[in-house]
Amino acid sequence: MTTGSDEQRPSTREAISARVRSLAIEAGARPSDHGFGRMFPALATPSRGIGEGPRTLKDLARLAAAMAATAEGPDGRPPRRRGEGDADIPAAYAFLVEFVLNDLVWERRPVEEAGVAGATGCAPIGTFSSLFNRRSGCLDLESVYDAPRDPAAVRRMLLGEVWRNPLGEPALPPKKSPRNDLPRHPRALDPARDRVPRMSDARNDRSLPLSQLHVAFLKAHNALVATGRSFEAARRALRQRYQWMVLFDLLPKIADPAVVEAVMSEGPLLWRQDRPGDIFIPVEFWAAAFAIAPSLARPSYDYNRHLRDTEAAALSTRAALGPSGSGPDGLPANLVIAWEGFLPLEAEAPQRARRLDTTLAGAPDTVEAAALRHLSRGYRLGLPSGQAVAQHLGLKPLRDDTLLAALPEAQRVAALPFCEATPLWFYILAEAGDPAGPAGKHLGPVGSRIVAEALWTLARHSDASILAPGELRDFDRFTLSDLVLLAAEEDG
Repeated sequence: MTTGSDEQRPSTREAISARVRSLAIEAGARPSDHGFGRMFPALATPSRGIGEGPRTLKDLARLAAAMAATAEGPDGRPPRRRGEGDADIPAAYAFLVEFVLNDLVWERRPVEEAGVAGATGCAPIGTFSSLFNRRSGCLDLESVYDAPRDPAAVRRMLLGEVWRNPLGEPALPPKKSPRNDLPRHPRALDPARDRVPRMSDARNDRSLPLSQLHVAFLKAHNALVATGRSFEAARRALRQRYQWMVLFDLLPKIADPAVVEAVMSEGPLLWRQDRPGDIFIPVEFWAAAFAIAPSLARPSYDYNRHLRDTEAAALSTRAALGPSGSGPDGLPANLVIAWEGFLPLEAEAPQRARRLDTTLAGAPDTVEAAALRHLSRGYRLGLPSGQAVAQHLGLKPLRDDTLLAALPEAQRVAALPFCEATPLWFYILAEAGDPAGPAGKHLGPVGSRIVAEALWTLARHSDASILAPGELRDFDRFTLSDLVLLAAEEDG
Protein backbone atom coordinates (compact mmCIF):
# COMPACT_ATOMS: atom_id res chain seq x y z
CA MET A 1 0.00 0.00 0.00
CA THR A 2 1.24 3.44 -0.88
CA THR A 3 -0.66 6.14 0.90
CA GLY A 4 -0.44 9.87 1.17
CA SER A 5 1.17 10.31 -2.24
CA ASP A 6 0.03 10.10 -5.82
CA GLU A 7 1.97 8.57 -8.68
CA GLN A 8 -0.59 8.99 -11.45
CA ARG A 9 0.51 10.59 -14.69
CA PRO A 10 -0.30 14.31 -14.44
CA SER A 11 -2.49 16.02 -17.00
CA THR A 12 -1.14 18.80 -19.21
CA ARG A 13 -2.89 21.35 -17.02
CA GLU A 14 -1.35 19.87 -13.87
CA ALA A 15 2.11 19.84 -15.48
CA ILE A 16 1.79 23.52 -16.39
CA SER A 17 0.59 24.32 -12.86
CA ALA A 18 3.55 22.48 -11.37
CA ARG A 19 5.94 24.46 -13.57
CA VAL A 20 4.31 27.74 -12.55
CA ARG A 21 4.62 26.81 -8.86
CA SER A 22 8.27 25.87 -9.38
CA LEU A 23 9.05 29.20 -11.01
CA ALA A 24 7.22 31.04 -8.22
CA ILE A 25 9.29 29.27 -5.57
CA GLU A 26 12.49 30.07 -7.42
CA ALA A 27 11.41 33.71 -7.36
CA GLY A 28 11.01 33.56 -3.58
CA ALA A 29 7.28 32.85 -3.24
CA ARG A 30 5.99 30.37 -0.70
CA PRO A 31 2.75 28.39 -0.84
CA SER A 32 -0.12 29.84 1.13
CA ASP A 33 -1.93 26.53 1.53
CA HIS A 34 -1.18 23.91 4.15
CA GLY A 35 1.95 21.87 3.64
CA PHE A 36 4.42 19.81 5.61
CA GLY A 37 6.57 20.46 8.64
CA ARG A 38 8.29 18.74 11.53
CA MET A 39 6.69 17.76 14.80
CA PHE A 40 10.17 17.67 16.34
CA PRO A 41 12.21 20.45 14.65
CA ALA A 42 14.93 20.17 17.32
CA LEU A 43 15.72 16.69 15.99
CA ALA A 44 16.25 17.84 12.38
CA THR A 45 20.01 17.45 12.51
CA PRO A 46 22.23 14.75 10.96
CA SER A 47 23.36 13.63 14.42
CA ARG A 48 19.76 12.69 15.28
CA GLY A 49 19.17 10.80 12.04
CA ILE A 50 20.23 7.39 10.72
CA GLY A 51 23.27 8.59 8.76
CA GLU A 52 23.70 9.74 5.20
CA GLY A 53 25.38 8.51 2.05
CA PRO A 54 25.60 5.46 -0.21
CA ARG A 55 26.34 3.02 2.61
CA THR A 56 23.18 4.00 4.49
CA LEU A 57 21.17 3.62 1.30
CA LYS A 58 22.55 0.14 0.70
CA ASP A 59 21.79 -0.81 4.30
CA LEU A 60 18.21 0.40 3.86
CA ALA A 61 17.88 -1.77 0.75
CA ARG A 62 19.14 -4.79 2.71
CA LEU A 63 16.65 -4.07 5.48
CA ALA A 64 13.81 -3.93 2.93
CA ALA A 65 15.00 -7.25 1.48
CA ALA A 66 15.01 -8.77 4.98
CA MET A 67 11.41 -7.64 5.47
CA ALA A 68 10.60 -9.42 2.21
CA ALA A 69 12.28 -12.55 3.52
CA THR A 70 9.75 -12.66 6.37
CA ALA A 71 6.75 -11.75 4.18
CA GLU A 72 3.56 -13.45 5.28
CA GLY A 73 1.49 -15.20 2.63
CA PRO A 74 -1.86 -17.02 2.75
CA ASP A 75 -1.67 -20.13 4.93
CA GLY A 76 -4.84 -21.87 3.79
CA ARG A 77 -6.64 -21.05 7.03
CA PRO A 78 -10.13 -19.58 6.52
CA PRO A 79 -9.61 -15.81 7.02
CA ARG A 80 -12.45 -15.56 9.54
CA ARG A 81 -10.82 -18.16 11.77
CA ARG A 82 -8.45 -16.45 14.17
CA GLY A 83 -4.76 -17.16 13.70
CA GLU A 84 -1.48 -16.43 15.45
CA GLY A 85 -0.74 -13.28 13.44
CA ASP A 86 -4.16 -11.70 13.92
CA ALA A 87 -4.84 -8.63 16.03
CA ASP A 88 -8.08 -7.84 17.85
CA ILE A 89 -8.90 -5.15 15.27
CA PRO A 90 -11.53 -5.96 12.61
CA ALA A 91 -9.99 -6.13 9.15
CA ALA A 92 -11.82 -3.06 7.82
CA TYR A 93 -9.74 -0.74 10.01
CA ALA A 94 -6.63 -1.38 7.91
CA PHE A 95 -8.47 0.26 5.01
CA LEU A 96 -9.78 3.05 7.21
CA VAL A 97 -6.18 3.95 8.12
CA GLU A 98 -5.35 4.12 4.42
CA PHE A 99 -8.47 6.19 3.72
CA VAL A 100 -7.67 8.69 6.48
CA LEU A 101 -4.08 9.16 5.32
CA ASN A 102 -5.26 9.70 1.74
CA ASP A 103 -7.80 12.20 3.04
CA LEU A 104 -5.13 14.15 4.92
CA VAL A 105 -2.23 14.00 2.45
CA TRP A 106 -2.12 14.25 -1.33
CA GLU A 107 1.44 14.94 -2.34
CA ARG A 108 1.34 15.42 -6.08
CA ARG A 109 5.10 15.49 -6.38
CA PRO A 110 6.22 12.77 -3.99
CA VAL A 111 9.73 12.58 -2.68
CA GLU A 112 11.91 10.92 -5.30
CA GLU A 113 12.46 7.33 -4.30
CA ALA A 114 13.52 5.56 -7.49
CA GLY A 115 16.92 3.96 -7.61
CA VAL A 116 17.61 4.35 -3.91
CA ALA A 117 19.45 1.08 -3.56
CA GLY A 118 22.12 2.07 -6.03
CA ALA A 119 22.10 5.83 -5.62
CA THR A 120 25.25 7.75 -4.79
CA GLY A 121 25.55 11.23 -3.42
CA CYS A 122 21.89 11.13 -2.36
CA ALA A 123 21.25 13.31 0.68
CA PRO A 124 18.07 14.09 2.61
CA ILE A 125 16.28 17.23 1.50
CA GLY A 126 17.00 20.22 3.70
CA THR A 127 13.67 22.01 3.28
CA PHE A 128 10.06 21.14 2.55
CA SER A 129 9.48 24.23 0.39
CA SER A 130 9.14 22.09 -2.75
CA LEU A 131 6.59 19.73 -1.17
CA PHE A 132 2.90 20.56 -1.66
CA ASN A 133 -0.06 19.01 0.04
CA ARG A 134 -3.19 19.43 -2.05
CA ARG A 135 -5.31 18.58 0.94
CA SER A 136 -6.19 20.96 3.75
CA GLY A 137 -4.44 18.66 6.19
CA CYS A 138 -7.58 18.45 8.32
CA LEU A 139 -10.27 15.83 8.84
CA ASP A 140 -12.67 17.49 6.39
CA LEU A 141 -13.42 14.56 4.03
CA GLU A 142 -11.91 16.42 1.09
CA SER A 143 -11.34 13.13 -0.69
CA VAL A 144 -15.11 12.52 -0.64
CA TYR A 145 -16.35 16.00 -1.47
CA ASP A 146 -13.80 16.65 -4.21
CA ALA A 147 -16.18 14.82 -6.56
CA PRO A 148 -19.35 15.54 -8.58
CA ARG A 149 -22.81 15.77 -7.15
CA ASP A 150 -25.76 13.93 -8.64
CA PRO A 151 -27.13 16.22 -11.40
CA ALA A 152 -30.62 14.80 -10.85
CA ALA A 153 -30.55 15.73 -7.14
CA VAL A 154 -27.81 18.25 -6.41
CA ARG A 155 -27.91 17.75 -2.64
CA ARG A 156 -26.68 14.19 -3.17
CA MET A 157 -23.26 12.87 -4.15
CA LEU A 158 -23.02 11.07 -7.48
CA LEU A 159 -22.69 7.28 -7.36
CA GLY A 160 -21.96 4.79 -10.11
CA GLU A 161 -24.00 1.73 -11.00
CA VAL A 162 -22.47 -1.70 -10.80
CA TRP A 163 -22.24 -3.55 -14.11
CA ARG A 164 -24.61 -6.27 -15.25
CA ASN A 165 -25.13 -7.54 -18.79
CA PRO A 166 -28.57 -7.31 -20.47
CA LEU A 167 -29.48 -10.69 -18.98
CA GLY A 168 -28.93 -9.34 -15.48
CA GLU A 169 -25.72 -11.25 -14.82
CA PRO A 170 -23.85 -11.14 -12.58
CA ALA A 171 -26.65 -10.79 -10.08
CA LEU A 172 -26.70 -8.19 -7.34
CA PRO A 173 -26.04 -9.44 -3.81
CA PRO A 174 -29.12 -9.57 -1.58
CA LYS A 175 -30.26 -6.24 -0.12
CA LYS A 176 -27.95 -4.24 -2.38
CA SER A 177 -28.99 -1.55 -4.84
CA PRO A 178 -27.35 -1.09 -8.26
CA ARG A 179 -25.69 2.14 -7.05
CA ASN A 180 -22.72 0.59 -5.27
CA ASP A 181 -19.78 1.78 -7.33
CA LEU A 182 -17.81 4.98 -7.70
CA PRO A 183 -18.95 7.13 -10.63
CA ARG A 184 -16.59 6.32 -13.50
CA HIS A 185 -15.47 7.71 -16.81
CA PRO A 186 -16.13 5.54 -19.90
CA ARG A 187 -13.81 2.85 -21.19
CA ALA A 188 -10.66 4.15 -22.87
CA LEU A 189 -7.53 2.65 -24.39
CA ASP A 190 -5.37 4.89 -22.21
CA PRO A 191 -4.95 3.04 -18.88
CA ALA A 192 -4.70 6.39 -17.05
CA ARG A 193 -8.20 7.34 -18.25
CA ASP A 194 -9.92 3.98 -18.56
CA ARG A 195 -12.94 3.79 -16.19
CA VAL A 196 -11.17 5.91 -13.59
CA PRO A 197 -13.39 7.47 -10.92
CA ARG A 198 -14.90 10.85 -11.61
CA MET A 199 -12.95 12.58 -8.89
CA SER A 200 -9.60 14.31 -8.93
CA ASP A 201 -7.87 11.82 -6.63
CA ALA A 202 -8.23 8.18 -7.63
CA ARG A 203 -6.00 6.60 -4.96
CA ASN A 204 -8.99 5.24 -3.05
CA ASP A 205 -9.84 3.12 -6.10
CA ARG A 206 -6.66 1.05 -5.97
CA SER A 207 -8.24 -1.87 -4.13
CA LEU A 208 -11.80 -3.15 -3.95
CA PRO A 209 -12.18 -2.81 -0.14
CA LEU A 210 -10.82 0.75 -0.16
CA SER A 211 -13.00 1.69 -3.13
CA GLN A 212 -16.07 0.25 -1.43
CA LEU A 213 -15.22 2.18 1.74
CA HIS A 214 -15.20 5.37 -0.32
CA VAL A 215 -18.58 4.36 -1.76
CA ALA A 216 -19.86 3.93 1.81
CA PHE A 217 -18.95 7.54 2.61
CA LEU A 218 -20.77 8.78 -0.51
CA LYS A 219 -23.84 6.72 0.37
CA ALA A 220 -23.71 7.90 4.01
CA HIS A 221 -23.86 11.53 2.81
CA ASN A 222 -26.88 10.69 0.66
CA ALA A 223 -28.55 8.91 3.58
CA LEU A 224 -28.15 12.09 5.66
CA VAL A 225 -29.66 14.12 2.81
CA ALA A 226 -32.59 11.70 2.78
CA THR A 227 -33.43 12.84 6.33
CA GLY A 228 -34.20 16.31 4.97
CA ARG A 229 -30.79 17.94 5.39
CA SER A 230 -29.38 20.36 2.84
CA PHE A 231 -26.09 19.50 1.12
CA GLU A 232 -24.12 21.73 3.51
CA ALA A 233 -25.90 20.34 6.57
CA ALA A 234 -25.30 16.75 5.45
CA ARG A 235 -21.65 17.47 4.75
CA ARG A 236 -21.22 19.07 8.16
CA ALA A 237 -22.95 16.14 9.85
CA LEU A 238 -20.82 13.57 8.04
CA ARG A 239 -17.61 15.47 8.74
CA GLN A 240 -18.38 15.52 12.45
CA ARG A 241 -19.19 11.81 12.43
CA TYR A 242 -15.94 11.15 10.60
CA GLN A 243 -13.94 13.10 13.18
CA TRP A 244 -15.60 11.13 15.99
CA MET A 245 -14.83 7.87 14.16
CA VAL A 246 -11.15 8.75 13.77
CA LEU A 247 -10.62 10.01 17.32
CA PHE A 248 -12.81 7.69 19.36
CA ASP A 249 -13.15 4.55 17.23
CA LEU A 250 -9.98 4.19 15.14
CA LEU A 251 -7.40 5.83 17.41
CA PRO A 252 -8.13 3.69 20.53
CA LYS A 253 -7.77 0.57 18.38
CA ILE A 254 -4.31 1.39 17.04
CA ALA A 255 -2.68 3.40 19.85
CA ASP A 256 -1.81 2.82 23.49
CA PRO A 257 -5.02 3.45 25.51
CA ALA A 258 -3.12 5.34 28.20
CA VAL A 259 -1.62 7.74 25.66
CA VAL A 260 -4.98 8.24 23.95
CA GLU A 261 -6.69 8.98 27.26
CA ALA A 262 -4.00 11.49 28.21
CA VAL A 263 -4.19 13.35 24.90
CA MET A 264 -8.00 13.42 24.89
CA SER A 265 -8.18 14.74 28.43
CA GLU A 266 -5.20 17.10 28.47
CA GLY A 267 -4.63 17.89 24.81
CA PRO A 268 -1.26 17.60 23.06
CA LEU A 269 1.85 18.17 25.14
CA LEU A 270 4.43 18.16 22.35
CA TRP A 271 2.73 19.43 19.20
CA ARG A 272 0.09 22.05 19.85
CA GLN A 273 -0.87 24.42 17.03
CA ASP A 274 -3.12 27.22 18.22
CA ARG A 275 -3.66 29.11 14.97
CA PRO A 276 -5.43 27.43 12.01
CA GLY A 277 -3.04 29.07 9.56
CA ASP A 278 -0.11 27.28 11.21
CA ILE A 279 -1.46 23.79 10.61
CA PHE A 280 0.70 21.42 8.60
CA ILE A 281 1.15 17.67 8.26
CA PRO A 282 4.05 16.47 10.42
CA VAL A 283 6.35 14.32 8.31
CA GLU A 284 6.98 12.09 11.33
CA PHE A 285 3.24 11.29 11.28
CA TRP A 286 2.78 11.00 7.51
CA ALA A 287 5.91 9.04 6.61
CA ALA A 288 6.33 6.94 9.74
CA ALA A 289 3.89 6.72 12.66
CA PHE A 290 0.63 6.58 10.67
CA ALA A 291 2.07 4.64 7.73
CA ILE A 292 0.88 1.39 9.31
CA ALA A 293 -1.65 0.14 6.77
CA PRO A 294 0.92 -2.25 5.21
CA SER A 295 1.45 -3.89 8.61
CA LEU A 296 -2.27 -4.20 9.34
CA ALA A 297 -3.12 -5.64 5.92
CA ARG A 298 -3.92 -9.35 5.76
CA PRO A 299 -2.38 -11.72 3.19
CA SER A 300 -5.86 -12.83 2.10
CA TYR A 301 -9.52 -11.97 2.64
CA ASP A 302 -12.98 -13.43 2.42
CA TYR A 303 -14.21 -10.50 0.33
CA ASN A 304 -17.73 -11.78 -0.31
CA ARG A 305 -19.43 -15.11 -1.01
CA HIS A 306 -17.84 -15.23 -4.48
CA LEU A 307 -14.28 -14.47 -3.38
CA ARG A 308 -13.13 -16.60 -0.46
CA ASP A 309 -9.57 -16.66 0.89
CA THR A 310 -8.48 -14.37 -1.94
CA GLU A 311 -4.99 -12.93 -1.89
CA ALA A 312 -5.01 -9.21 -1.18
CA ALA A 313 -3.12 -8.47 -4.42
CA ALA A 314 -5.96 -10.08 -6.41
CA LEU A 315 -8.44 -7.58 -4.96
CA SER A 316 -7.15 -4.67 -7.04
CA THR A 317 -9.82 -2.64 -8.82
CA ARG A 318 -7.87 -2.78 -12.08
CA ALA A 319 -7.93 -6.57 -12.01
CA ALA A 320 -11.71 -6.44 -11.46
CA LEU A 321 -12.26 -4.08 -14.41
CA GLY A 322 -10.00 -5.95 -16.80
CA PRO A 323 -7.77 -4.69 -19.64
CA SER A 324 -7.98 -1.11 -20.83
CA GLY A 325 -10.76 -0.40 -23.29
CA SER A 326 -12.56 -3.70 -22.77
CA GLY A 327 -14.56 -5.50 -20.14
CA PRO A 328 -17.38 -4.19 -17.95
CA ASP A 329 -18.33 -0.52 -17.78
CA GLY A 330 -17.88 -0.51 -14.01
CA LEU A 331 -17.54 -2.77 -11.01
CA PRO A 332 -19.27 -6.12 -11.71
CA ALA A 333 -22.30 -6.60 -9.47
CA ASN A 334 -20.85 -9.71 -7.84
CA LEU A 335 -17.89 -7.70 -6.54
CA VAL A 336 -19.82 -5.55 -4.07
CA ILE A 337 -18.17 -6.04 -0.68
CA ALA A 338 -19.74 -8.09 2.11
CA TRP A 339 -18.99 -5.79 5.05
CA GLU A 340 -20.13 -8.37 7.59
CA GLY A 341 -16.87 -10.21 6.89
CA PHE A 342 -14.81 -7.13 7.77
CA LEU A 343 -16.76 -5.61 10.69
CA PRO A 344 -18.71 -6.98 13.68
CA LEU A 345 -22.11 -6.73 12.03
CA GLU A 346 -23.37 -10.26 12.74
CA ALA A 347 -22.95 -13.07 15.24
CA GLU A 348 -19.94 -14.60 13.50
CA ALA A 349 -16.70 -12.77 14.24
CA PRO A 350 -15.26 -10.80 11.31
CA GLN A 351 -11.83 -11.19 9.80
CA ARG A 352 -9.16 -9.39 11.76
CA ALA A 353 -6.33 -7.14 10.74
CA ARG A 354 -2.77 -8.35 11.24
CA ARG A 355 -0.99 -7.41 14.41
CA LEU A 356 1.39 -4.47 14.15
CA ASP A 357 5.02 -5.48 13.65
CA THR A 358 7.79 -5.46 11.06
CA THR A 359 6.39 -8.48 9.20
CA LEU A 360 4.30 -7.41 6.20
CA ALA A 361 1.88 -9.54 4.21
CA GLY A 362 2.15 -10.18 0.50
CA ALA A 363 4.45 -11.57 -2.16
CA PRO A 364 8.13 -11.05 -1.27
CA ASP A 365 8.84 -8.73 -4.22
CA THR A 366 5.78 -6.62 -3.36
CA VAL A 367 6.78 -6.42 0.30
CA GLU A 368 10.35 -5.46 -0.55
CA ALA A 369 9.17 -2.69 -2.89
CA ALA A 370 6.73 -1.33 -0.30
CA ALA A 371 9.30 -1.46 2.52
CA LEU A 372 11.90 0.27 0.38
CA ARG A 373 9.44 3.04 -0.48
CA HIS A 374 8.73 3.74 3.17
CA LEU A 375 12.36 3.50 4.28
CA SER A 376 13.48 5.68 1.38
CA ARG A 377 10.85 8.32 2.05
CA GLY A 378 11.97 8.59 5.66
CA TYR A 379 15.59 8.94 4.57
CA ARG A 380 14.87 11.60 1.96
CA LEU A 381 12.71 13.59 4.40
CA GLY A 382 15.50 13.52 6.96
CA LEU A 383 13.38 11.92 9.67
CA PRO A 384 15.06 11.50 13.05
CA SER A 385 15.87 8.02 14.25
CA GLY A 386 13.41 6.19 16.45
CA GLN A 387 15.86 6.33 19.35
CA ALA A 388 16.24 10.11 19.01
CA VAL A 389 12.47 10.59 19.19
CA ALA A 390 12.14 8.20 22.14
CA GLN A 391 14.82 10.07 24.08
CA HIS A 392 13.18 13.39 23.18
CA LEU A 393 9.95 12.05 24.70
CA GLY A 394 11.76 10.97 27.86
CA LEU A 395 11.38 7.26 27.05
CA LYS A 396 13.89 4.44 27.21
CA PRO A 397 14.53 3.58 23.54
CA LEU A 398 14.85 0.18 21.97
CA ARG A 399 18.44 -0.31 20.88
CA ASP A 400 20.98 -3.07 20.39
CA ASP A 401 19.72 -6.30 22.00
CA THR A 402 16.31 -4.91 22.97
CA LEU A 403 15.69 -3.77 19.39
CA LEU A 404 16.84 -7.07 17.89
CA ALA A 405 14.67 -9.01 20.35
CA ALA A 406 11.62 -7.21 18.97
CA LEU A 407 12.37 -8.42 15.41
CA PRO A 408 11.95 -11.74 13.59
CA GLU A 409 15.23 -13.61 13.50
CA ALA A 410 15.49 -13.27 9.70
CA GLN A 411 15.56 -9.46 10.01
CA ARG A 412 18.18 -9.13 12.74
CA VAL A 413 21.36 -9.22 10.66
CA ALA A 414 20.02 -6.56 8.27
CA ALA A 415 18.98 -4.44 11.26
CA LEU A 416 22.46 -4.46 12.85
CA PRO A 417 23.63 -1.22 11.12
CA PHE A 418 20.57 0.52 12.61
CA CYS A 419 20.72 -0.80 16.17
CA GLU A 420 21.67 2.62 17.58
CA ALA A 421 19.84 4.78 15.04
CA THR A 422 16.84 3.05 13.48
CA PRO A 423 14.66 4.45 10.66
CA LEU A 424 11.62 5.94 12.37
CA TRP A 425 9.03 3.96 10.37
CA PHE A 426 10.79 0.65 11.07
CA TYR A 427 11.37 1.58 14.72
CA ILE A 428 7.68 2.32 15.25
CA LEU A 429 6.69 -1.06 13.79
CA ALA A 430 9.36 -2.82 15.87
CA GLU A 431 8.19 -1.00 19.00
CA ALA A 432 4.60 -2.06 18.31
CA GLY A 433 5.58 -5.69 17.76
CA ASP A 434 7.93 -5.90 20.75
CA PRO A 435 7.04 -9.07 22.71
CA ALA A 436 8.09 -7.25 25.87
CA GLY A 437 5.80 -4.34 24.98
CA PRO A 438 2.52 -4.12 23.04
CA ALA A 439 3.21 -7.45 21.27
CA GLY A 440 1.40 -6.23 18.16
CA LYS A 441 -1.82 -5.17 19.88
CA HIS A 442 -1.29 -1.48 19.22
CA LEU A 443 1.41 1.12 18.60
CA GLY A 444 4.08 1.57 21.22
CA PRO A 445 4.78 4.75 23.20
CA VAL A 446 6.57 6.66 20.41
CA GLY A 447 4.10 5.77 17.66
CA SER A 448 1.09 6.28 19.92
CA ARG A 449 2.20 9.75 21.01
CA ILE A 450 2.88 10.96 17.46
CA VAL A 451 -0.39 9.60 16.05
CA ALA A 452 -2.60 10.70 18.95
CA GLU A 453 -1.24 14.26 19.07
CA ALA A 454 -1.33 14.68 15.30
CA LEU A 455 -4.90 13.41 14.89
CA TRP A 456 -6.13 15.48 17.86
CA THR A 457 -4.56 18.67 16.48
CA LEU A 458 -5.72 18.08 12.91
CA ALA A 459 -9.25 17.33 14.13
CA ARG A 460 -9.24 20.41 16.35
CA HIS A 461 -8.65 22.62 13.31
CA SER A 462 -11.08 20.79 11.01
CA ASP A 463 -14.32 22.27 9.76
CA ALA A 464 -17.06 22.12 12.43
CA SER A 465 -14.60 20.40 14.76
CA ILE A 466 -16.16 18.26 17.45
CA LEU A 467 -13.31 19.41 19.71
CA ALA A 468 -14.18 23.10 19.38
CA PRO A 469 -15.58 24.59 22.60
CA GLY A 470 -19.37 24.77 22.47
CA GLU A 471 -19.62 22.83 19.21
CA LEU A 472 -22.96 21.00 19.03
CA ARG A 473 -23.52 17.67 17.35
CA ASP A 474 -26.61 15.58 16.73
CA PHE A 475 -25.15 12.16 17.63
CA ASP A 476 -23.50 10.49 20.61
CA ARG A 477 -21.13 8.08 18.89
CA PHE A 478 -20.28 6.97 15.37
CA THR A 479 -18.10 3.99 14.53
CA LEU A 480 -17.00 2.47 11.25
CA SER A 481 -19.81 -0.05 11.65
CA ASP A 482 -22.26 2.82 12.03
CA LEU A 483 -20.97 4.33 8.78
CA VAL A 484 -21.63 1.08 6.92
CA LEU A 485 -25.08 0.75 8.46
CA LEU A 486 -25.92 4.34 7.57
CA ALA A 487 -24.76 3.77 4.00
CA ALA A 488 -26.89 0.61 3.83
CA GLU A 489 -30.00 2.76 4.26
CA GLU A 490 -29.46 3.81 0.63
CA ASP A 491 -29.90 0.18 -0.43
CA GLY A 492 -33.40 -0.02 1.01
